[in-house]
Amino acid sequence: MEMMTSQAWQRFAELAQTLERPQLPRNIHKSTERLIFCYQFYKVRPDWWQLSDGERAEGKQEFLELLRAFERPLLIRCYSTLGLKATTDFLLWLISKEMKGIELFTAALNHSFVGIYLERTHTYLTLTRPSIYLRHPSRASQERQGQGEHEQEFTGEAPYFFIYPFTKTHEWYQLPYEQRREMMLEHFRIGNQFPTVRTYTSYSIGLDDYEFVVAFEADDPSEFQECVLRLREAKARPYTLADTPIWTCLKRTPEELVELVL
Repeated sequence: MEMMTSQAWQRFAELAQTLERPQLPRNIHKSTERLIFCYQFYKVRPDWWQLSDGERAEGKQEFLELLRAFERPLLIRCYSTLGLKATTDFLLWLISKEMKGIELFTAALNHSFVGIYLERTHTYLTLTRPSIYLRHPSRASQERQGQGEHEQEFTGEAPYFFIYPFTKTHEWYQLPYEQRREMMLEHFRIGNQFPTVRTYTSYSIGLDDYEFVVAFEADDPSEFQECVLRLREAKARPYTLADTPIWTCLKRTPEELVELVL
């Protein structure tokens, strides 16, 4: 199959340049700015490997150009899942201020040469919003810690990235707010015992099939596993309806990702 001579995806990148660039706030847990997260998982189709070396090299270069073209309207984090999950090869975490940004990026990728050879296996769409259980943003740091509240700089740049969709039981929402808050503060206190594991929960309620997507970044997978084991003992655990599938991802630059998976 011959490589496309015209880059049809470019018109979508040009349309996206009018969008306001998003910024991840330093304390994403308490920021009132609403951002759109879209986690897109991809699998490379087997017929990609039937192409010539020259065709694949051109396709890889075009893919990098596409990612660079969306650097201003979107924040894009790249992760490899190669060998870690049978159904996917990589994750693109897209961050936008408008749904249109996600739409235009996806359209551009679909119209690219590489896009012909990619299968989008899973997507999770969420919005950021402050936790209703962290209700005292103006208190001093020691008081936040005493209440189980925490300051975390969540960037998505740590070497390990773990995410899973999450849904609470119906019974959870029938509990009084203060009872739910007490259990969530215990949950936060357990998490605070693992400072190298940073977490953020974004909200899918009304947008996607699950209620939340929980994302963790960590320097050591064993620390993350220990954190999850401890959280299994929290009082809120029986109110979990679903928290799978879980995805283990490795942070990669766009150039590293292309060399690994394409």
